[in-house]
Amino acid sequence: MIDLKLREVKEDLSAKELEVAEYIIANSQQLKNISIQALAKLNQVSTSTILRLCNKLGYRKFSDFKIDLISSMPKKISSEVLQDDIHLNDCLQVVNQKVQMVEKSSIDETYSMLNSDDLDKAIDLIINGHKIVIYGVGSSGLVGKELEYQLIKIKKDVNCHFDAHISRNIVSSLNPHDLVIIISHSGETPECVELLKLANKQNIPSIAITKMGQSQVSNLANIVLHTISTEHVSRVIPIRSKISQITIVNMLVTNLFIKQYDEKLLSKTKKRE
Repeated sequence: MIDLKLREVKEDLSAKELEVAEYIIANSQQLKNISIQALAKLNQVSTSTILRLCNKLGYRKFSDFKIDLISSMPKKISSEVLQDDIHLNDCLQVVNQKVQMVEKSSIDETYSMLNSDDLDKAIDLIINGHKIVIYGVGSSGLVGKELEYQLIKIKKDVNCHFDAHISRNIVSSLNPHDLVIIISHSGETPECVELLKLANKQNIPSIAITKMGQSQVSNLANIVLHTISTEHVSRVIPIRSKISQITIVNMLVTNLFIKQYDEKLLSKTKKRE
């Protein structure tokens, strides 16, 4: 999983951070008892450089990073077809095979990067949110509409508008008991950034579904659920990012249904007693 996370944030790393990351991957078996100070000395960097690397990879502490590295080394994707784009001269069978492999890998990689604690916190925010505003642009907006539809089924007061002006007006009327959910692949969509700034100004909790790495959206949101950022297929058809977003939405909704079901079942049992 560390390899995958490194690939996702590689462009956001400084030269020193990248050197440390590559050293860690190459010497993972020897890191079990090493301290952050010793690792810094081996790489001739400061401990703050290592901590920044850990934060960019989604870890709060070096110890969290080390535990994850040692306990679950990633399975490398062996299929070369995943590294190929879909070409105009590909036949139907080849295109279908590539799409299938891209979708499968997107789901697996999204699951590998998932932070269960953050997902659990996001679920609680949705359950406790009185009113919920969802916003995304383009294909992210379509994923937002899917999430809106699923939340309506569990009787949540939720709105997902494609118009940023309407969404801004609704967010302006919210309070700290409500919730804003932003879906942005890049994490830099201006409308999404503006809505999160407005939410923060009004102390409204927020969830962001966005790619791993540093971005304005990830820095502004209270809870961040990471999607994969690499897009081998042309961005005209954003298969990987969209499937990754949908995977996060499905995990959220499924766990929400289970929690809501348990609460309703408990309530019925108490009434019968």
